[in-house]
Formats: sequence, C-alpha cells, structure tokens
Amino acid sequence: MGGFFTPLRLVWKSLPQLVRFLLLHAAIGIGAGWLLLVLLLWTDVNGVATLIWASDSPALPVAMLAAGFAITFGGAAAAAAVMMIRFENDGD
Repeated sequence: MGGFFTPLRLVWKSLPQLVRFLLLHAAIGIGAGWLLLVLLLWTDVNGVATLIWASDSPALPVAMLAAGFAITFGGAAAAAAVMMIRFENDGD
C-alpha cells in the first residue's frame, strides 16, 4: 500500500512521545481556533467580515487572524494538556 503517508508515519513514530503529545494537542487547538474564526467570519460579528471582504486585499487580514487564532488556541490547548498530565508520586 505505502504511498505518500508512509514516510510521514515513519517520521511521526520516530519523534519522542512527549513531542508527539504536544504536536497532537497543538494541532487540535489550532483546528478549534480556525473553526472559531470561520464561525466568527460567517456570522459577521460586529461587521468584521463585511470590513474584511470590502478591503482591497482580504487575504491579508484573514491570514493575520488565522495566525493569531492558531498561536493562541494551539498554545492554550498544548499548555492545558501538559497541565493535565498525571505524574506518579514516588512517596516523597
């Protein structure tokens, strides 16, 4: 079967477990942030979408909003996941 995803799967499996944990949760947060951005633009909260689409280059503000939402929500999801890791106490 193989295909395009085989090398990506090998790279993913070669990463340390904590790095995979952080990347997975950051990706989930980025997806959630972008979903929220799409919903905000779709519902046109406070006329933001109207202002963006009326501009000369609407790609720039959308890209800037997408980057901001990705950084904020990706970082928050990764941080929340790290804070919820359970560590075993060795009886100290």
